[in-house]
Amino acid sequence: MRFSIRGQGQIKRSLDTSDRAQAERKADEIWYEATYRAKQGLSAKVHTFEAVAEEFIELIHREVERGERRADQGRSEPSMIRRFFVGYFGSRPVDGITDTDLERYAEWRRTYWTEGPGKLITHIEYERAGHRLRRPVRRAAPSVSRQRGEAVVLRALLRQAVKWGYLKTPPEIAIKIRRKQDNRRPSFEPDEFARLVETSLSRLTDPIMEGTGAEVRSSDKRRWRIKRLDDHTRRDRTVLHAYVMIGAFSGLRPTEMYNLTWGDILGYRAGRGKGITQRDIRLKARGKGMSGTAIPHTAAIPWFDTLWMLFERSMQREPLDGDPVFASEQGKRISSIANGFTELLKAADLERDHRGIKRTPYSLRHFYITQQLTHGAEVTDIARNCRTSLAMIDKHYGQVRLERVVDRLRPEWTRT
Repeated sequence: MRFSIRGQGQIKRSLDTSDRAQAERKADEIWYEATYRAKQGLSAKVHTFEAVAEEFIELIHREVERGERRADQGRSEPSMIRRFFVGYFGSRPVDGITDTDLERYAEWRRTYWTEGPGKLITHIEYERAGHRLRRPVRRAAPSVSRQRGEAVVLRALLRQAVKWGYLKTPPEIAIKIRRKQDNRRPSFEPDEFARLVETSLSRLTDPIMEGTGAEVRSSDKRRWRIKRLDDHTRRDRTVLHAYVMIGAFSGLRPTEMYNLTWGDILGYRAGRGKGITQRDIRLKARGKGMSGTAIPHTAAIPWFDTLWMLFERSMQREPLDGDPVFASEQGKRISSIANGFTELLKAADLERDHRGIKRTPYSLRHFYITQQLTHGAEVTDIARNCRTSLAMIDKHYGQVRLERVVDRLRPEWTRT
């Protein structure tokens, strides 16, 4: 069949049948649909989502060439559109997509790499600096920020289809993105931290009771318990204990702890030999792309003394300003203490908090900030001392149990 619509030129359609009566019925349907669409201000021709998507991709490339879009958008958005949007909506008419379809798409997208078409894909190829590269597929749901970013591109595509006259009103893209699991770094309650310290100290001494030493299994399935700690293990556990105490009483990030050198501990050399109450130090912290000075609690000072002593014993000399504070027996910087910390948490039965979230060395910083808040330190002062923002303090570190601030919730005016 062939017909004309005012302002839209001639339209040709194959009726895909040799039966004249059936052809006439199909022709009538196409004619009535086309004239209805034209009256609604739409293109008389039905456009598939895939065709509109390719036209939108061409627009993206032109805008990149004109400098109206970033170059990286010209690389990432077309592949996203083809893989996910076209992969789901395909040849469906673009003006037939509804709110319900978008809800179903959102769920399909969340499971694309785990249960959907992506589960058969082993790697993704991409181009960078003129080179073709590949990376393995990450078998997980997309992050919240990625889902939101993709929703922005899909919304832009459908709005552009409206401008081109392919649909009247775009469906509402209010894709409900599930909130991520509460994975804020867990802290310790005061009694839990006391148990952690007690367990750590107990692991520095030799087992004195039968059956209390660490169990060892050989390749031939023999088992026995170590009744005496070797010097290497004792030293590692001592460094770990110093790490726990310094982290909990300074609020330093793990990276800042690893980066510490003896020259970063201001006032430490001058105070050696004096009583703890007569000493005061400052820490020059570097890490996470920022730096600043931290004021630790006095309780951290004896554990710097311990690390100084261990360095002297291993290296047969005093530490230089450029030597790392957390050092191996060879005087090299320790890059991570996470495995030892996990073993300590397991020994103290504190590996996870009440939400079931696994604790990490970052939990020591969380404990420091939470304790500071609980005992009345100003939030602004805490943020500056910890080299973070007020927003981050409120978001990640403000979870102070009500029972621990009950007196502040019952001020004097309510007690009469």
